[in-house]
Amino acid sequence: MMLVKAGQAVDELIEQLLPHLEQGDIVIDGGNSYFPDTIRRTQYIEEKGLLYIGTGVSGGEEGALIGPSIMPADHPKHGII
Repeated sequence: MMLVKAGQAVDELIEQLLPHLEQGDIVIDGGNSYFPDTIRRTQYIEEKGLLYIGTGVSGGEEGALIGPSIMPADHPKHGII
């Protein structure tokens, strides 16, 4: 699960992770990425035999103390995961 700033940093981390992943592994983006980026990344990752889930993580300081809200996005082809 990646928790990095949305944007180019996500793409860069994906490229760093790819050599270490095996077919069927799941990459979770918890950085609240812009949804067109999530769709693009899902297609890219799935072409490599991996799974990708865009997931919003929210809660701020309170979430850090009592637990965050974790919200997986709809999958473009399969619906809600």
